[in-house]
Amino acid sequence: MQVTSRSRVISGALLVLLWLAITLNFQTNALGIAEPAIFERWQLNGQARVLGGMLAVRHGLETDGAHMGKVYRLAQTPDPLDEEATAAETYRVFADFPGADQVGFVPYKAQFGLQAVAYGALAESLGLTRLAQIQIVPAALTALVIVALFAAYRRLYDRLFAVLFLLCLIGAPYMIAMARNLYWSPFLLFLPALLAAGLYGEARRMWRGFWLAAIAVAMMFKSLSNYEYITTVTLLACSVFLVAPLFHDRRPDLKTAVWVFLACVLGFFGALLIHAGMRGDSLLAGLRAIYLEDIARRTYGDPGLFGAGEVQDSLRASPLDVLRIYLFDYPGRRTMIVPGKVFLGLIVLSLLGIVLKGVFRHRHFRRDLMMFVVFFSVPVSWFVFAKGHSFTQTHINFVLWYIGFMPALLYLGISTLRALPEMVAGTRRRP
Repeated sequence: MQVTSRSRVISGALLVLLWLAITLNFQTNALGIAEPAIFERWQLNGQARVLGGMLAVRHGLETDGAHMGKVYRLAQTPDPLDEEATAAETYRVFADFPGADQVGFVPYKAQFGLQAVAYGALAESLGLTRLAQIQIVPAALTALVIVALFAAYRRLYDRLFAVLFLLCLIGAPYMIAMARNLYWSPFLLFLPALLAAGLYGEARRMWRGFWLAAIAVAMMFKSLSNYEYITTVTLLACSVFLVAPLFHDRRPDLKTAVWVFLACVLGFFGALLIHAGMRGDSLLAGLRAIYLEDIARRTYGDPGLFGAGEVQDSLRASPLDVLRIYLFDYPGRRTMIVPGKVFLGLIVLSLLGIVLKGVFRHRHFRRDLMMFVVFFSVPVSWFVFAKGHSFTQTHINFVLWYIGFMPALLYLGISTLRALPEMVAGTRRRP
């Protein structure tokens, strides 16, 4: 008993140290995994909208109900529609706060902007005045949720998959750049999956209801911050009930996976209704505005309703066109850890291993097949559902391969190589 307690203390201490190390790397890129240009400049435009919303409150500006946007010094008179100019101005105004210049505000209503409200309140209550002081919050929370998922997956899957899941997230340059970004706040992306891990194996009705309600609330918070990757968030939360049981020779828990899916959908629609109240004079008008101005242009809207350019091109593209981009136009090593040819090679190796295990009736055939299908669907669901968004936002969305699918590919590749001698030996023993 004493040895067990001591090992738990040591394990807990190691997890805390791991959390601190990952937080430091997310905040400073200490290991140099992300190129400086990516780390320093990735998605500054989105983060500027959060800062702009915070500054609007500080300056007492009229926001037309928006929680995010950009600010600019009126004396500079930049074009409010110039995204780069207003973003740069927002950072200058934030660094110069309180400043003596009068500022204007350009509202951004495509997202509700819960993160701007939360970070603004936190900065005000703690007296945080520098950007780095605020960025440490999403960096630390993202590291905390990832480490907690690692600990949970080590128990629910096995040690190898947990380690690969951890390494793929903390080693992806885009994830390092994303972790401290105030707009993205990726801890919200992984929080429903962590709560789903808490639900796993729970038989008591009251606690099952608690975990499902928590998942719905987490999904609502994610959607109120931004809608990006909501299908990936949902399927990652569901995945543990479909794959983890097969690691322990049990059947997938499809029923609980459906309940988690419904909880995520409920959380999303709750956020949508709250957001609609901001977008229109009535709930229906707000929902119509969200669909026509945001959902349609990012999914499968009518190209004729949008001006010529990349938006129109994205709506004319087919889902296969989008998948072709993400499979064959894969960025280089400094962007996504492995080159595109290695990525495709891992897919081929994994599929080959699954086929061979099916032919030889290997005991891990069902597990590996389910693992590939489920974790492939985690990123691909967004590529297909948000076809328009994925077609244009390739500088953002390639990171989705690393959320579940890349660790699954590495795991399946190792599993295939381990099983080959056994399958070859079985062939030789046949008459």
